[in-house]
Amino acid sequence: MGQMHGELRIEGLHDCQLFAERVARCVKVPLCIALTGTLGAGKTQWTRFFAIALGAAPESVSSPTFMLVHEYLSTPPIYHLDAYRVGDEEEMLELGIEEMLDADAVTIVEWADRFPRLLPAQTLSIHFELGESPDCRRASIVAAGENAKSILGNLITRWP
Repeated sequence: MGQMHGELRIEGLHDCQLFAERVARCVKVPLCIALTGTLGAGKTQWTRFFAIALGAAPESVSSPTFMLVHEYLSTPPIYHLDAYRVGDEEEMLELGIEEMLDADAVTIVEWADRFPRLLPAQTLSIHFELGESPDCRRASIVAAGENAKSILGNLITRWP
């Protein structure tokens, strides 16, 4: 199956929004998006832009840190999980991750590096890093599976 790799430089919120919108435009479900990166690197902000691009109400999109899972009424629906406070794989399974990953939906997992064995083979992984300036970020992307590779291919060829 193989993987495809890419890297984007994100300058400010406009680029972050553009990045999320371009991924949203190419979505085919089911899709898993695995987000990693330090606190404040942009995972939740990117998810917010992505969900809004798929039609979620802006006020409904927030970090699932205390709820662990949010479901957004978008097209397609989005399950947004925060694995940071999940104790172990068993708890992650109890949250219903397997059912979410099988649904005709997008499943976004923040802090996905905590439970890599639970992620499907076909996953779009995005690692956010802080850049040289406060508004700058780098996104390292790994696409596994045809759906994720198609998204990454479209993104890279059209990135500013």
